[in-house]
Amino acid sequence: MDRIYVEGELPVALKLIVGQTEHAIKKVMMRQMTAIEYVQSQAALEPDCYIGIADVAAMTKLIDEDNHEHIITYDMLGNSSRSNLDYLNKLKNQLEAKEKAES
Repeated sequence: MDRIYVEGELPVALKLIVGQTEHAIKKVMMRQMTAIEYVQSQAALEPDCYIGIADVAAMTKLIDEDNHEHIITYDMLGNSSRSNLDYLNKLKNQLEAKEKAES
């Protein structure tokens, strides 16, 4: 199955530590998850976690200046600006529309 994805840029950079260097990254790529990936991400949730945050975090990767992908953790997204969550939900809508158009 070819993975459908969309790219974008967060309104507020997420901070990521790679080695001993801190990076502030805005570029993201969101991929549609398979049914198994979706259920696995739900099963891995800790108590008191919000599905709305966990879903978009699991679907999205940060892309650094060298085009390396990095995971977005629940805590990274949950403790960032609400603008980021709003933006990723809009990006998810674009991804779903793209998936429907390409099916």
